[in-house]
Amino acid sequence: MNPEVRALLEAVLEAIDIPSPATVGDGPAFSRLLEDRVLDAVLALRAALAEPISDAIGVAWNTAYLRKQLASKPPTTYTHYQAPTGGERR
Repeated sequence: MNPEVRALLEAVLEAIDIPSPATVGDGPAFSRLLEDRVLDAVLALRAALAEPISDAIGVAWNTAYLRKQLASKPPTTYTHYQAPTGGERR
């Protein structure tokens, strides 16, 4: 896989792979944030796919733009779920 495409895929994964909400009350903030980040990822993918296959610069630019958008929307607007530690079993 070419490095520019790999970087774009990593950025898309970063956009959609955010921590789960801790409670039902955190759900709306989680959903809004995920929706915004998915939209950013979709726009970056569409733009990258509109570029000629040989245009690594266009893909790299779209990746950088996506990362900039994600940096402005960190998953800090809700409490994250944390799995129990210490080998506890249910």
